[in-house]
Amino acid sequence: MIQVIKKQAETAIKWVQDHIDGIDIFDEHYADKAQTNPWYTLGALVWLFWMITIVTGCILMAIYIPSISEAYDSIVKIQYEIPFGAIIRGAHKYGADAVIIAATIRLYRIFIACDYKPNREFNVAIALLTLLFGMYSGLTGYLLIWNQRAFWATKVFATFPTYVEQFYLLGPTHIGINTSQILLGGSSIGQATMTRFYSFHTAFSLLALIAVELYFYRNGLKRFNMPWKMAILPTAMVFITAIILPAQIGHRADPSVTPLPILSDWYFLALYQFLKYIEPVWATGLTVLVPVTVVILPFLDLGPEKRLSRRPIFLMVALMGFLEFLIFSFLIIFNIANIHRDPPIWRTGTWILIAIGVILQYIFHKIDRPEKLPVAVGDFIAYVICPLFTMYWAFPSLLNGFLSVKDQLIGVGICMIPAVIAYTWHLLIRKTMIASQVEKVAQ
Repeated sequence: MIQVIKKQAETAIKWVQDHIDGIDIFDEHYADKAQTNPWYTLGALVWLFWMITIVTGCILMAIYIPSISEAYDSIVKIQYEIPFGAIIRGAHKYGADAVIIAATIRLYRIFIACDYKPNREFNVAIALLTLLFGMYSGLTGYLLIWNQRAFWATKVFATFPTYVEQFYLLGPTHIGINTSQILLGGSSIGQATMTRFYSFHTAFSLLALIAVELYFYRNGLKRFNMPWKMAILPTAMVFITAIILPAQIGHRADPSVTPLPILSDWYFLALYQFLKYIEPVWATGLTVLVPVTVVILPFLDLGPEKRLSRRPIFLMVALMGFLEFLIFSFLIIFNIANIHRDPPIWRTGTWILIAIGVILQYIFHKIDRPEKLPVAVGDFIAYVICPLFTMYWAFPSLLNGFLSVKDQLIGVGICMIPAVIAYTWHLLIRKTMIASQVEKVAQ
């Protein structure tokens, strides 16, 4: 028994070490590919845009005043009075936007090109964390302008954690209210909020920079996997954009006047529209579930296949995320959404995309590994019909807001029925049928 445990521990340690060795933060292990394939320069571009953001941010820190009474005026001073202040502020804003864009495309590249195989699944989590780091660093910096749009966008996001109180397991802990108050420094947006967001905004980059530098120092790797002369063009694009399209200032924050619609920066617009379509409590849960799903998916892709055409589930998930981001952002920008008409269309469209991916994956699997008809039928029921039934039932029902303990338990119970059927087939019936077929062949 002790030997078995020891062997399993050694296997687990080796698995972890192999995956740690495969880590790429800025595509530093793809220097050769980057010479011929521009998609593998995305990691270097993330680092470059991040450095532009940090350097310009350090300059702005010398002038900016993190006070609700003086923040807006200091932004005006930077924009109109300080020499090259508007360009520096614009480069800071557009450099941060470029980080998000490059990190998003890189995450898609890892999925589409299957760069998480073999032993590189951690890179999906790192790419996602890089993207989330850019987005939430931008969110904390957004409030520092102290204009109407930033104030009310922050107010909306500050309500997210409070919806956790409606989950009957987490509600008694009051973790949602406490988290919101820690972020805001109280029950409303004020000077404490400004101080904390300014600290978070600075700390995000500082701590990340220290961690990244320690990683590269320890491993002796290059941060930038492309020739420095190639950095001139993307750097120039950031500064030219800052000159042609100066960063907006907006109107000074006024807590007594609510702007309609309330809009955040561009990368959170789709999430704002998403909030309108489902109960806030479930929206809060899904904002956690979606990133977790993205991290888990590569570990479920067990085969050696790397062609996207043979991985239809991953193709449909990537396509779904891209289309919903574009459509939701378009709807909220032009204020043409209908909260009664749109949600069923969105849910049905999402279900259809996933259903296409699941069915195609089943077909490809059976082409590669033909099975006897009874096994093939059982697989179709367990691996196709049961998951799709659960999703079809859960989408229009659970997401409309089963808020009571009774309704949540009923909902989970109904979803468990096809899950039990699928696992019973997979763990018991299927193995018995396969063993029986093998035994008949042997005779």
